[in-house]
Amino acid sequence: MFNLMPTPESSLSMAALAVLIPARRYEPALTPLVDALLAAGLGAIILVDDGSPAEDRPAFAGLADKDRVLLTHHAVNLGKGRALKTGMNCFLHSFPDFLGLITADADGQHTASDIVRIGEALLAHPQRVVLGSRSFAGTVPLRSRIGNSLTRQIFRFASGEPIHDTQSGLRGFPTKLLPELLTLDGERYEYEMTVLAHLCRSGLTPLEVPIATVYIDNNRSSHFDPVRDSMRIYFVLLRYYAASLLSAVLDFALFAIVYLMTHSILASLIAGRISSLANYLLNRRFVFKHGAVLNATLPRRGATWRYALLVLAIGTLSYGGIRGLAVNLQWNVLVAKAVVDSLLSLASFSAQRTFVFPMREDR
Repeated sequence: MFNLMPTPESSLSMAALAVLIPARRYEPALTPLVDALLAAGLGAIILVDDGSPAEDRPAFAGLADKDRVLLTHHAVNLGKGRALKTGMNCFLHSFPDFLGLITADADGQHTASDIVRIGEALLAHPQRVVLGSRSFAGTVPLRSRIGNSLTRQIFRFASGEPIHDTQSGLRGFPTKLLPELLTLDGERYEYEMTVLAHLCRSGLTPLEVPIATVYIDNNRSSHFDPVRDSMRIYFVLLRYYAASLLSAVLDFALFAIVYLMTHSILASLIAGRISSLANYLLNRRFVFKHGAVLNATLPRRGATWRYALLVLAIGTLSYGGIRGLAVNLQWNVLVAKAVVDSLLSLASFSAQRTFVFPMREDR
């Protein structure tokens, strides 16, 4: 039974925060972590048993007997994303007056002191999302070091935000943001990446707070599948570039058709630019918007004109590049088009992110 007990005078501020811990299995580190968080004065600990086997149930039941611990179960394993959503929903129903919620992992990678540090940062910056950021110094499993480095670079290209630790599960959220986060897609590990991408594109870039890099027994207790779950995460990031890829296919098709009919590079390029309208509408609606606030110095109505200038600039560079390769170097025109526009598409995407659809961080 949940019982909100009084906390020591020195911990009254922490009593306004809850910690959410989703767990696929009962891990030995979970009980001492819960005890330490309770001793630190956290207002509540929400545990989500995500379909653990029968032999783990007594251990979870023992944790539920502790004061300020609330336990909920999934009958079967539904994934970390679903467990986080279940815990967030439980938090909003049970503790609507709390200031914020901290999410942490159950496998011992997040220490009680680091969780408290995230709580202190959340209390100091109640409007900001706080992200526990690992340095990855010392002994770190190779797959984790490479995976985090690669994901960090891809995320930076897709969102424009240099987040140091994109895969950290230790995060602090203001209560008012949780209803919106509950509506985002994702049932497993990709949900955390979806949340992070959504926040960054909404102008709510998290405040990163240094935490310890902890890997127990080479991270063997982790249920993260390096192939399957990585693909889910990268698919989230690919969505940001998918509109550009779709428009590029349309552009190339129109260019090829008109060129085969007229053999005019300029006429074919102009015809292909029709795809820019589709690119603009897709990026404005699905990629760069996401409910964010446009930069006050660049009004929303100006996005159309900024995009038109970008199309003109990219089109000029494309024409020059294709003509140079086709006429001067005797390249096949369609091959030249593919090479030149592949390079320019990266520049176009970056320009749209920073110039056409800029975001303002809401500090």
